[in-house]
Amino acid sequence: MSSSDDVVRCYGITKDPETNNFMMVMQYADCGNLRQHLNNNFILLNWEKKLSNLYLITSGLRNIHNNKLIHRDFHSGNILCYDMNDLTSLISDLGLCKPANVRGGDKTIYGVLPYVAPEVLRGGEYTQASDIYGFGIIAYEICTGLPPYHDIPHDEFLAAKICQGLRPKSDYKIPQLILDIIQQCWDADPLKRPKAKEFSFRYLWENCKNISVLDKQTKEADEVNKKSLFTTSSLSTGILSYITHAQAVYTSRLLDFRNLPEPKNADNNDNSFETEYSGN
Repeated sequence: MSSSDDVVRCYGITKDPETNNFMMVMQYADCGNLRQHLNNNFILLNWEKKLSNLYLITSGLRNIHNNKLIHRDFHSGNILCYDMNDLTSLISDLGLCKPANVRGGDKTIYGVLPYVAPEVLRGGEYTQASDIYGFGIIAYEICTGLPPYHDIPHDEFLAAKICQGLRPKSDYKIPQLILDIIQQCWDADPLKRPKAKEFSFRYLWENCKNISVLDKQTKEADEVNKKSLFTTSSLSTGILSYITHAQAVYTSRLLDFRNLPEPKNADNNDNSFETEYSGN
């Protein structure tokens, strides 16, 4: 793959003299992964910085897809961040990356459940469209600061609900122009998701204050979010405060679910799904 400023650079391969394990020498990211950076700095991110980060991630994903590849394990833990003052992201962990024209073979599903597209959860092929689904979840995470489904178990029940149309939900308000793009990315129909080359985040970022509709929506969102308990409870420390369920897993693992329902979009994305977890 050609060099990209938005995909982590690999400088070579080395070998641990004690374990004899091979290791990749990669570009250093001083802010850790995206999830860690959001935990520590979300309150400092305005909408312009969020849009800048969304643009950088889509730029890296576009480079991967333009090279006819699929990432296959696209989540916030595999996005590395550097530059504390200006959130800059690099896509990493291309170990599962494969050519887009490779079909069949190993049907193993490996990943972080909240970011895996419903058609893949049912045993379908990884595609560039499934990467786009993962990006939609990441984009929502960047906008709200919260990990997807952080307060419920990541189990077969959640996998079934995702196939039935459940998507992350937060009281944190997102400007509608941005939310519309996110919702297109996590559409249950892969053919209705946008291509990486079609994203408009660079235009929105560079013209954040000049697009009257977006400027109005970001100001309205900020006013609503300033009054939310979620925001005010974090202002004193600048660090997000939330409780992660003991069975919420954000590291890649084997996912083996059977007889999941056919993917569809929900009529609405209310909290009725989450209430079924009460008592767990």
